[in-house]
Amino acid sequence: MYSILQLLIILFFPWLSKRINKHPALSSWLSPVVLCYAMGILLGNFKILPLDTDLATTLTEVTIVLAIPLLLFSTDLSIWLKQSRLVLLSFGVCIISGLISTMMVAGIFHEVMEDSWMIAGMLVGIYTGGTPNMQAIGLALEASQERIVLLNAADILCGGVLLVFLTSVAYRLYGLFLPSYQHNSETAYQEHINTPFLLNPRHIFLAVGLSSGIVAMSLGVSYLFFHDLSHTAVIILLLTTFSIVASLSTTVRNWQGAYETGDYFLLMFCVALGMLADFQTLIDQGGELILFTALTLSSTLLLHLFFSYLLKIDRDTVMITFTAASYGPAFIGQIANAINNKQLVFAGIAMGLMGYAIGNYLGISTAYFLQWGF
Repeated sequence: MYSILQLLIILFFPWLSKRINKHPALSSWLSPVVLCYAMGILLGNFKILPLDTDLATTLTEVTIVLAIPLLLFSTDLSIWLKQSRLVLLSFGVCIISGLISTMMVAGIFHEVMEDSWMIAGMLVGIYTGGTPNMQAIGLALEASQERIVLLNAADILCGGVLLVFLTSVAYRLYGLFLPSYQHNSETAYQEHINTPFLLNPRHIFLAVGLSSGIVAMSLGVSYLFFHDLSHTAVIILLLTTFSIVASLSTTVRNWQGAYETGDYFLLMFCVALGMLADFQTLIDQGGELILFTALTLSSTLLLHLFFSYLLKIDRDTVMITFTAASYGPAFIGQIANAINNKQLVFAGIAMGLMGYAIGNYLGISTAYFLQWGF
């Protein structure tokens, strides 16, 4: 009975979160992602009802492998190249800052944490694309579910604190070091910002079918070469690669509702993962993960700010691209409202999709590089 109720919450609360977010007083600061995480965390930590952790774990894995292709189908590689020079530069600098910070912190912790290389790889995924990449990389590196859950809880804690900073005093503080944004026509594809999302049931059915097919094909290719399905890193990289290849088709890229369906799967993932984020366990067992995550996140932010100051990148672009890299496309609108700049919304979403695309490659390769180096 309780498992059925838990399943219904995971399935339908994302819909409710989107309805709540449409309220004018809430839309600027309470995103569906925040609501879904909050619901899962509330149920998981206050024991409102008995939760089936196996069910939540299974749903995090299923929803994320289905969401990744659906989110990437909308990727237009040409749009990345058509963004303004500063947007691409700022996003690239943010990725480099994240790589430097993560490897630096991993070097500090590798004597006291045997799996620091693995944690570093997952954090690279978070600070390149977002939580979906972290989950995918964790599965690829064969991290224990307990470790993935604890790291996610640490990221929710540290990322939540940083989000408050970004939506409050960051804009004024960044203005002390960075030039102001110049509103002009340089930002590519501004006309897409106000384009309403369209849902086409047939397109959604085709997109989910293709996503399922890509998952099956990734498993099949891995089995063909290795005669088993234990090489999860290869499966995740194949999944990402096949999804990007599929996005080269104009037909696939223009399926109406594919991205929104992937986003819905992502919200389901957030509810299920929130249910697994036990903060009491994190406090008792994961103090080093909180410190690792906090150091990585803060040093990434400071390095990005420092490089942006040297390169004279404006503060709006810096904040939007940092959000795209660290939180993904879902939070772009929230930050755009906080800095009162809607012109960069589409650029931020494009960079967030780029992060989804490259996060798995960077995270897995960084982890294995550090494992070899340590």
